[in-house]
Amino acid sequence: MKTAFAIFMTIHGLIHLLGFLKAFQLADIKDFKRPISRQAGIFWMISFILVISAVNLYLAGNSYYIGFGFTAILISQVLIIGAWEDAKYGTIPNIIFAILLLLSFQ
Repeated sequence: MKTAFAIFMTIHGLIHLLGFLKAFQLADIKDFKRPISRQAGIFWMISFILVISAVNLYLAGNSYYIGFGFTAILISQVLIIGAWEDAKYGTIPNIIFAILLLLSFQ
């Protein structure tokens, strides 16, 4: 289960990286119909870093993953709302991630 969670969240984090790549025109991502500003691209990168950090902290057994995770979810969801047409389905992994984080409180 731990590995499945890590893989799931890593994939979600990599999708955030696509927002950064599109914003800085480092990749031509045709699935994103709306333009992404460079400022938004920075936040897509920050959310990517936070998600990947949360995954690594989780795998290392460090409880700081909870704070990183919730911060990543917050930033991610704000970005998703701002790009709703292209990113609305990102809400689903955010909800799953939030539930798993809540369940991990001991």
